[in-house]
Amino acid sequence: MPLPLVKSARRYTSAQQFAYEELRSWILNAVLQPHEVLRDVEIANFLGVSRTPVREALIRLGQEGLVEASASRMTRVAGLPLDRAPHLFQAGAPLDALAAELATPLMTESDLNLMEGLLESMARTTAPDRLSALDEEFHRVYYRRAGNPVLIEMLESLDEQLRRIERHIWGYVPVHEEAYEEHRVLLAALRSGDAKAAADAARANWLRSWQRGEELLKPASQEM
Repeated sequence: MPLPLVKSARRYTSAQQFAYEELRSWILNAVLQPHEVLRDVEIANFLGVSRTPVREALIRLGQEGLVEASASRMTRVAGLPLDRAPHLFQAGAPLDALAAELATPLMTESDLNLMEGLLESMARTTAPDRLSALDEEFHRVYYRRAGNPVLIEMLESLDEQLRRIERHIWGYVPVHEEAYEEHRVLLAALRSGDAKAAADAARANWLRSWQRGEELLKPASQEM
């Protein structure tokens, strides 16, 4: 089980919270892969904590559906929530469209230039984790500008639930080119001040994202 570098446990209120946040980040960001076995002794030694907080963290992650017990009673990373994914993308599409529509007349040149820079960064990388992070930040520029905190909370909750799936979708090269063009269309609509076109582009990007995910991930999951 390859594990990444970690932050110091001293910045957390408890060893359990430290273990929980590190493991949760690794799962959401696809550092730990679906169905990968999780050994509490190995994790505890790696994090520099005892086994008890790691076990408590794994219980919390199990309650969130990110960790599961296998038939052999081994603890492992849960599979991707593909049955839930279409509903999440379907719910996110109109919300993202609304954010784009509300934000369009309020976008500043600084906002648009930031999004342009993020888009250029997306064109220069193929790393799934980096692409996913850039994609989230691209959308958050106009989420913030929309000025609706309830809408932002709903979209960020959906983004978090979809993060694992998005990390895997971005791992396919054809996705990069299609998504780049969709983001380019959205940015052009925002820059032109066309709220309807921006909303349509945002909605299409979300719906097409799941079409790509379904085409790419479901066949792979059936082979596992």
